[in-house]
Amino acid sequence: MDKRDNKIVIFNRDIKINVATVLILAVLIYVLISLFIASRKDPITTYKVNKSSINNNIQLEGLAIRDEQIITSDKSGYICYYIRDGEKVKKNSTVCTIDETGQVYDTVIDSENMENILKTEDYEDIRSLISLYKVGYKDVNFYSAYNFQTDVNNKVLELSNEVLMQEIKNGNNNRAILSAVNSPYSGLVTYYTDGFESFDMNSVSKKDYDKSEYNKQTLKTGDIISANKPIVKIIPNEEWNIIAPVTEEQIRALSEKTKIRFSINNSSYKVIMPFEIFTGSDGSYINIKIDKFLSNFINERYLSIEIFMEEESGLKVPVSSIVEKEVYKVPIDFFTAGGNQSSTNRLNLQSTSEDGERTIKQIAPTIYKTDEEYCLIDPSSLDTSDVLYNINTNKTLAVSVLETTKLKGVYSANRGTAEFKVVNIIKTIDEFALIESDGTLKIYDNIILDSSSVKENQIIY
Repeated sequence: MDKRDNKIVIFNRDIKINVATVLILAVLIYVLISLFIASRKDPITTYKVNKSSINNNIQLEGLAIRDEQIITSDKSGYICYYIRDGEKVKKNSTVCTIDETGQVYDTVIDSENMENILKTEDYEDIRSLISLYKVGYKDVNFYSAYNFQTDVNNKVLELSNEVLMQEIKNGNNNRAILSAVNSPYSGLVTYYTDGFESFDMNSVSKKDYDKSEYNKQTLKTGDIISANKPIVKIIPNEEWNIIAPVTEEQIRALSEKTKIRFSINNSSYKVIMPFEIFTGSDGSYINIKIDKFLSNFINERYLSIEIFMEEESGLKVPVSSIVEKEVYKVPIDFFTAGGNQSSTNRLNLQSTSEDGERTIKQIAPTIYKTDEEYCLIDPSSLDTSDVLYNINTNKTLAVSVLETTKLKGVYSANRGTAEFKVVNIIKTIDEFALIESDGTLKIYDNIILDSSSVKENQIIY
C-alpha cells in the first residue's frame, strides 16, 4: 500500500473579513435601504420651464350713447315708412306718411300685391337673420331673443311698406288722407326706443348694464298709430360715445395712453380713438369718443369692446410651483468688496473672544435681490447670534434685529436638490404664471411642480 494515500490535507475554513468586504456590504445595505425608503415615498414631479406670452388686451362691456331725437306723430293712422332702418335722411325730407283713414292700407291688404311682398331674395335675408341669431345665441343672453324678434318684424314691415309706397305713388284710392312726416334734422334713421335716448353719462351706474332689465321697443308695429306717439328716431350727429366700467388695474394699464386701439363686437377692423376716465355714481368708467362707424352699430345699445395692449412675454410656470421664502433685509452700506474683487458682495462679521479680543470675519452670503437701500439675502448665510460690522462707519448691526421680507420663487431641480430660485411674476392667469426672463430661471430648467411636496435643499434623486 502506498504511503501517500494516507496523507490528509486539511483546509482552513475561517472566513477572513477585510476592509473591502466591509465597504461592499455597507454600500449594498445603503442601496437596499434607499430603495426601500424611496418606494414608500410619493413621487416628486418636475416641470420643464417654457417660454410663453400673455395677451394683456382689456375686455369691456360698453354702452353706446348717441344724440338721439325722437319724432312723434301729430295725427293718428297707419304709417308708411319711406326710409330704411339705418339709412341717412336729409333735413325736411319725408320720412313717412300717415294714412289717416286707412283706405290705402286696406286697398293694399285686399290687393294681389300682398301675395308677392316677399321675393326669393327677401326670404334669403330673413333666413340670414335667423342663422346669425342661432350662431350667437347663449342662455345668458336670452334678452337677445327680443332683439331678434324686433329685427325680423322690422324686415317684414319694411318689405310691406314697399308695397304701400308703390300704391301711394300709383295714386290708388285718391280719397285717402295722407299726411307727410318730415325730418327736422339730417341724420341716420332708426325705428326703436329703449329709454337711453336722453341718457346723462355722468349719472351712469352698474345697473345700466343689467341686460335682463333692458327693454327695446320697435316703432314699426304695423298697427294704427295714435297721435303724439313716437314714430321714428333721428340721429343727427356722427359723433358718439361708448362708456364702460373699468377697474383700478385697468386704469393703471391705460394711465400712459391718450388714445386706444380697439375693436367692437369682435369685428375685423380696428379703431384708434381718444378716451377719458371719469367717475360715475358708483365707480370709474371709460368714455371712448368715436366719430365713425355709427351706422354699423345704430341698432346696438350694448357693445363688446376689446382694447389692444402690448403683449408681454416671459417664462411659464405652474402656480403650484411658486413658494414664498422669508429673507433678511441687510442695509447695502454693510456690504464691501472682498480680497481682489471689485464687486461689493461680502459681509464682515464681528466676534469677540473671552479675553475681549475683537476679530472680523468676511463671508459671501447668498444674495437674492438688491435695490437702492437693501440686499435681500438667504437667512441660512447668517446665525442669529452674528453681528454685522460696517468697516466704513465702524457701526455694528445684530442679525437678530434685522428686518425680514418675503420673496416669491420656485424650487429648481437641476442639481438633484430643491434649490430656491427667486422669480418676478408678471401676471397670473388660471393655473399658470408668467415670470420675467431675468436669468435666475432659464428656459428648459426643471422645477418642482408642487412646491409643498418638498423642503428647500431636500435631495430629490
